Amino acid sequence: MRILFTLFLSVIILSAFAQKKKQNAFPFGYIHQLPIGDLAERFGDNSSIGCSFFTEKGNNLFYEIQGNYLFGNNVKDSTIFDNLATSTGAIIGADGQYANINLMERGFDVHLMLGYAFHTNESDLSGFYLSGGIGFLQHQIFIDTKNQNVPQLDEEYKKGYDRLTSGVSTKWEASYKYYSPNGKFQMYTGINMTLAYTKNRRPYLFDQMEYSPTEMSLDKLLGVNIGIIIPIHRRNEEKFHYY
Repeated sequence: MRILFTLFLSVIILSAFAQKKKQNAFPFGYIHQLPIGDLAERFGDNSSIGCSFFTEKGNNLFYEIQGNYLFGNNVKDSTIFDNLATSTGAIIGADGQYANINLMERGFDVHLMLGYAFHTNESDLSGFYLSGGIGFLQHQIFIDTKNQNVPQLDEEYKKGYDRLTSGVSTKWEASYKYYSPNGKFQMYTGINMTLAYTKNRRPYLFDQMEYSPTEMSLDKLLGVNIGIIIPIHRRNEEKFHYY
């Protein structure tokens, strides 16, 4: 079964590359993401900004290379510093004063996408674009000490608390792309779902005083995106007749 699937996928990819190009473009966009499942216990909603390189062939098959930077301020796990904090929940810096520490979400993802475009007519690039792909997802808790001297949270000690997590991911996307007739404005909007099989990459968790679990987790992110499209080349539909 795997051999048949591989052969079928290879035929699709070779067919896509064999066709003439219909369009090349650089989409730039914003994604608002909602974590689902175990990931929702660690983080709240997050944002993502990124760009991609997009190519559509003459048979409406397209491929896209995406890259996004994830960020957010909603970290739900507020107990990771309990072993460092005083009875009032404060952390003392080297100067004997309370340290001001912020926890944020940071990460990135990259994906190679393959899909099909449904156009209303062949002379208009507007339409619905459906795609799926494989890639890599990484996220962590960014610990911001605001340049304060907090010895128990120096750069090496932070690694025992930041929950650096990464793994192979799949992404599924449905979007509508609009191309104005005069070619001066292009945009897109849609939804996407990211499923990633991840693992904590730090060997030891300082707050729990135990080694990181070895089992994989399934991280899920549901996103709504919007962005602009900067075309590199568009098919010229004008016809000239000479008499």
